[in-house]
Order: sequence, then C-alpha cells, then structure tokens
Amino acid sequence: MKIAIVSAVYPPEPMVDAQTSSQLAEELARKGHSVQVYAPFPNRPAGKLFDGYRRTLFATSTVSPECTLTHCLSSVSPKSTMPSRFVENLSFGVTAGLRLLCDERPDVIYSNTWPIIASGIVAIIAVLRRIPLVLSVQDAYPESLASQKRMKNSGWCYKLVRQCDRMISHSAKEVIVISQRFRELYESDRGVDPAHLHMVLNWSDEKLFVQDRLAAALFRQKLGIPKDAFVAVCAGNIGVASDAEILVDAFARLKDRSHVYLLLAGDGARLGVCREKVEKEQLDRVIIHSPWKTDETAQVLQMADVLMLPTRGRQSLASIPSKLIGYLLSARPVIAGVLPESDTATTILGAGAGWIVDPDSVGQMVEAISLASEESEERLSRMGAAGQRYAMQHLTRASNLPRVIAIVENAASVQSGGERRTPSLRGNT
Repeated sequence: MKIAIVSAVYPPEPMVDAQTSSQLAEELARKGHSVQVYAPFPNRPAGKLFDGYRRTLFATSTVSPECTLTHCLSSVSPKSTMPSRFVENLSFGVTAGLRLLCDERPDVIYSNTWPIIASGIVAIIAVLRRIPLVLSVQDAYPESLASQKRMKNSGWCYKLVRQCDRMISHSAKEVIVISQRFRELYESDRGVDPAHLHMVLNWSDEKLFVQDRLAAALFRQKLGIPKDAFVAVCAGNIGVASDAEILVDAFARLKDRSHVYLLLAGDGARLGVCREKVEKEQLDRVIIHSPWKTDETAQVLQMADVLMLPTRGRQSLASIPSKLIGYLLSARPVIAGVLPESDTATTILGAGAGWIVDPDSVGQMVEAISLASEESEERLSRMGAAGQRYAMQHLTRASNLPRVIAIVENAASVQSGGERRTPSLRGNT
C-alpha cells in the first residue's frame, strides 16, 4: 500500500511523538509498504532551525528504499505566543496539504500534526480525495488552550474551535487517542463512534534507557555536581505547559538544603525565563544544561535521584506530558505537579512510582522535594523500579507500535474493499 504520514515533529527533533512517527514509518516500510512522510524542517523544541538544514519550499530525501521524507516550508516559533504558533500551524498545514493534494494518491493518511488548523487542512484534503484518514490526537483543543489560559473556556472562539475539532474527528476513518480521559472526551463530547476510537499510549524505545551507573556518575561529575548530592532533574521541553519556572521558585526556598541540586535539561520557550530567575536569585545549585543531546538521554535521566514533572494549571487534564515515558523507563521516581484526576496522576500513583502535588503550588513542590531528599535509597529505588515495570508493559515500542500499524493497515484495506480485520486494539489498561 501507499501510506502518507503527516507529522508536526520528526527526528532529529527529540520529542516522543517525533520518534513514534518515525518508528511507524520505518516499520511500515519494513513491511513492504511505500511510505511518504511530510514534516516541517526540524526546529523544535527551541523554534530554531537545526544546523545543517536550509529552508526551501520543499526538500525530499530518501530514508530507505520504501520510505521518503519531504520537509515542507513552515514558519518557526521561538517564542510560544498565540500569533507565532498560529502562523507555524497554518504554514505547515498549507505546504503539507499542497503536497497531499498534488502528489500521487495514497491509500491512507496517518495524521499526527498540529491540532485544528494543520489537521483540519489534512482532513479536508482526505475528504476531497476520498482517502481514509487515521487521526492521532496528542492534544485536546480547545481544552489545552484553555488550561494554558490562552483561551477562555467560554465564548464563540472556544465553541468554534471545539466544533472544528468535532468535524475533523468525525471525518477520520479511525481516531487514536493517548489516554483514557481523551477517549472519554472524544466519545462523549465529540461523539466519535467507539468502534473507530482507539486508545494507544505513546511509547519510547526501551533500548535508549539501558542502565549505566558509571555513565550517569560521570555526567554528574561533568556538570560539577557532588557525588553525594541529591539531584532533582527536569528534562525535556521547557515550554509554557511544562511550568518549569515553579521548580526554580521552589529551589529559591531550598537554599538551606546545600546537598539538594536541580538540573534543567532541554530547551523551549520558557528557558530564558528560568535562566533569569536563576541569576536573579543567585541559585548556584540550579544547573541548566542546554541543548540536551538525544544521545545524552540515559545519562541525564539516570543521574537523577528524582525526576520532576510540573505542569501548569489544568494542563494535565488536556494532555499527558510525553517526558513521563522516558522518566518511567529510566527507573527513577517522579514528582509530578498534576491534578489528582489526571491520567498522569493515575499512572504514577497506580504504578507506585512517585508523588503528586497540586499544579502551581510552590509550597507543595518544596515539601515534596524535601521529603524525597530524606527518603532512603532503597525506597527511591523500589519506586523507580515499579515505574519501569509499568512502562515496560505499557509504554514501549514492542507493546504499542504493532497496534498503530494494525489500525493504519486496516483503514487502508477497508477503503480498498478488503475484508475488515478486527484486531484487539481497544486500549491499554
């Protein structure tokens, strides 16, 4: 079959959904399908074009004999503002949509792109060309925008975005969501037929997280952190939703704990704000490591005694932080600033892998870090191991990629008149 993949992020960008799109393309090509990927020129999470790339309208390269990658021109968004994100979303939607409209017709489209605008353009072209669409929902819009206080959860704009999302999801042959809360939202609020709604959690390659205590210890030494220090690490995208600033505020209250360190590893729209706060408060035990290279993933996460996962406001109800996957696979306990009814809280507490505190609560974050720093190494190790066991069962390539493959192949085969297969795809529990 001919399969088109539209992905808002793609390697070498380090995000989890970039890796899942790449692995999907790789596996489909390995199975003999002809795969065409459309993605922006790599620039995330910092919103800066990666070294070695030059933006043109289109640039096509061969990934493998059965897979080609077309980078499509789009704007970049170094600052996470609504206007810049809107232009980025629209520009990629237009250029990727143009190629979908003009290129040879695929048998199915897998869309893992920016919500509403880019995904809406893809959906329109899929309808016009009568191509079955498999829609991957990574963020619920407008709920995510409201949780970040970028949009009021009432009024005409909110209702319009919600109605657009409803129309897009109804146009899709199959809809894949990444959490139980999303499944409930798309079934009850968006009205998606449960027979075409699948919950498949995001995943990561467990091979990236092989335990290497020596490498982790050497990485601590490289950053100038004492061997006997207690280290809290927040790694990944430092954006608006991540609320990493709350960790800096917390460490401003932990100045008397001389053995407790914080490492912020990554890049994003709010990294500059974090730097300014660190300098203003003269927090010499808060270390910023940026850029964070992909091949440093295991060392960065495994040097931690505890991994930090703050979120802003009600964001934890609108999305699941993708960094949680790597956190759990690295076998380290997690402190998460999330709402107790969120899927993230359910996962962490259900696995016995850490603690949760209220979002935006500096006081509770301080208390949780202090508590963790006083725990025995044995208990911290048990919590980390519990999280890793959960992740190995539910959050790996081996457990989840075949499920997405089956959904995509099934959507294409039904459209072409083949007999509908009904694999077990109804969700991780």
